[in-house]
Amino acid sequence: MADSVVTNLGELSLDSRSPEEILQAHAERGAELLNEIEQYVSAVIASQEDVRMPKKVNYRALRNDLKNELDSLSASLLKLQNSKLSQAQARNIASSTNLTYFEALWAVAKRSEALINFRKYFSWDTKKQNSSRGRKRVTNNSPRKDKNSTLVDIIASNGAEWIRISTATEKRILFDLARLGWANSDDDESDLDGEGNANSNSSSDDDDDEDQVALVRNARELTRAAKANPLKGRPPKVRIVLTRIESGKLKEIDAVLDKVRATGAIVQCSNDLSLQDNPPLPSVLQTLLPDQSHTLSETLNIDCTILLALISDISHRDCPVLDFYPHEVKMQIAEEKDKKLLPTSIYPLIGSHAMVCTQDAADQMNLIVDTLATDAEKTRANILLGQKDREKVPSDELTREWQDMSNHAIPQDFQLPLKVVQCDIDETIAKLPPVAKIIAAELTPLNTSIFFHGWAADLTTLSANRTRARQIDKIINEVGLSDGEAGPRIWICGESRSLIAKTGRPGREARK
Repeated sequence: MADSVVTNLGELSLDSRSPEEILQAHAERGAELLNEIEQYVSAVIASQEDVRMPKKVNYRALRNDLKNELDSLSASLLKLQNSKLSQAQARNIASSTNLTYFEALWAVAKRSEALINFRKYFSWDTKKQNSSRGRKRVTNNSPRKDKNSTLVDIIASNGAEWIRISTATEKRILFDLARLGWANSDDDESDLDGEGNANSNSSSDDDDDEDQVALVRNARELTRAAKANPLKGRPPKVRIVLTRIESGKLKEIDAVLDKVRATGAIVQCSNDLSLQDNPPLPSVLQTLLPDQSHTLSETLNIDCTILLALISDISHRDCPVLDFYPHEVKMQIAEEKDKKLLPTSIYPLIGSHAMVCTQDAADQMNLIVDTLATDAEKTRANILLGQKDREKVPSDELTREWQDMSNHAIPQDFQLPLKVVQCDIDETIAKLPPVAKIIAAELTPLNTSIFFHGWAADLTTLSANRTRARQIDKIINEVGLSDGEAGPRIWICGESRSLIAKTGRPGREARK
């Protein structure tokens, strides 16, 4: 973005221009900001087809709220030009615009990574949140947030970091301190952040919060909501960015900052070195996209659902739809015509990674193969695991055979065969956090073997079994993890694929 956003977000000067000039300048700054955000949105949309970007990005809140702000500025400018707005009214509108907040939000966002959402409310009352999910729009005419929820401006690091932007000034906080400490007024405390309607907060019900300035209340609400909304068993890290406050300048302000830090939140002020520059968008664009491919383990643990997808005729060649095929298979053939599973979803993740699967996963695949598979699928199963008549075939020969049986190019340095490993469930559970026992009670032995082996060995498990992955995440988030403990690394990729079968089939192939 151009230099209209000051390099140091704390530098805001009084303006001696006419109201019309100020509104016009605001409109131009806003248009420039929106243009840069639209460039980011275009990159996000283009990236959504990349399997390495598993998290969908919700950019609409940021873009739409900024558009609403710019529409309001344009309407005010037009009224002023048509003499339907007084100079005093126009100056008041210009001074109360939320544009500075949006500029600050975007400047901080560009210094972050793996952005997945903007301007979303989270509740620390999880029962209420589960009953009414969805983002609450915040406009000039919208009601206040729910009393048990708080606004997160930027959700970064693939959801592991919550960022709140505050454009409150030192003067505003000192006034707040004076009112609480001297007058103890019950006046309306809205907008104590100095962020206008775009980022307002009402006080919480907790008695301890009533005697705190808005900044401290907000920090407590954020950390409370983070604990109620864990990601993989841990609360997101909370970061509060104060774009118009310097630390180490006033002892009263520093005392407030200490209280904010006491909540566990990370505090960044305008004199923080990391806030001193405003990077151009092209230099940071890739960092802003939620690419998680770097989190893949060197060796991948392959779930039975992916084993079947790898050998299925549906994945490798055009398959006619036969009358005796079940509806699920017919749907998969239709899906494959629209989007090829291997080249778009599975191969990009596997790449040159070594692969393993548990003996239980291999046995389940072979059971299904013996029951349903075509001759080609049986051959692929033997190539994939280096078994039966392919047991002693060299790796390069297996790779050549695999390629010859497929319409899709294999990844460079594709490694065959998979290594089949043993997994003693009891021994594996003993190596894992206590929550593993609770999870094991909810899974089949097959799924326990697959997911727990990857967990214990710190391997990424590739799976198409969304139901089980969500079930595991849900239990971990409910029970939690202690310091030093980690949950399983599960990557849900693509859809499942069934085996074709030459004749009718007895039932579903793999237990879900």
